[in-house]
Amino acid sequence: YMLWADGRHDVIEFAFPGDIVGLGHLSEHVSTAQAMVDTVVSLVSDAEFAENYQNDDPLSFRLSAAIEREFDFVRDQALVARTPLKSTVRVANFLLALSRVNSFEGRERELIADDITAGFVAEKLYMSIECLGEALLRLKKEGAVRETSRGLRIVDTATLQRLADAA
Repeated sequence: YMLWADGRHDVIEFAFPGDIVGLGHLSEHVSTAQAMVDTVVSLVSDAEFAENYQNDDPLSFRLSAAIEREFDFVRDQALVARTPLKSTVRVANFLLALSRVNSFEGRERELIADDITAGFVAEKLYMSIECLGEALLRLKKEGAVRETSRGLRIVDTATLQRLADAA
C-alpha cells in the first residue's frame, strides 16, 4: 500500500502464496507491505526472477506497475520539493529502470531502443522536451550514455547510477 504523509493509505495490490513482492528499481521502496497472516518471505535471485518474469505475464505487469509507481513518486516529489529534483536525476532513474526491464524481457540491457519517443519520456517525467534534451546532453557529457543508430546506449552504469542518486 501507499502510505501518505497525512496517515491515509491506499491499497495497491494483494500478494498471495508464491507471488514475488518488493518489485521496483529505486534503492528504497515507495510503497509499504503488510502481512495479514503468518508469512515467510524469501529472497529471489536475479536469475530466478528473470526466469519467472519470462514465464509469468502477471509478474511482468506487476513489475511495470511498480516501476510506474516509482516514476510517479519521484516526479511528485520533484513537484512538491523546495528545490525541484534535477531533470538529470529523473532521466537517469528512468533509463536505469528501462534497462532493468530490458534485462528481464531478454533484450539488451544497455540499449534503450529508439521506439521510445522524446515526447513520451518528457510527458512521463513532467518536463519539457527542452529539459529532457538538456538532461540527456548532461548524461552524454558525463559519459553515462551515447547515441547509436539503434537508440540510446548506457555506456557507464556506475556514472548513471551516481547521477540518479544525486537527489
